[in-house]
Amino acid sequence: MMKRSSVRIAKERLEALVVADRVHCKPKEYDLICHELYKTLSRYVEITEEDFRVSITRSAIHIQLTGEEH
Repeated sequence: MMKRSSVRIAKERLEALVVADRVHCKPKEYDLICHELYKTLSRYVEITEEDFRVSITRSAIHIQLTGEEH
């Protein structure tokens, strides 16, 4: 597993704050939602947290899996 850079971690934290503000929840709640989605999907699909990205808007939740081999 690759070590995540501090820039990437900071970017993800900033994105989480912006999204949490948009959907009117606390950043901790947003993180919990993302983690629960990851845990649920990882039961059925082989993924890592680094390859799992969630975007939440007021009207939709988008889940992106990266690093997939084709």
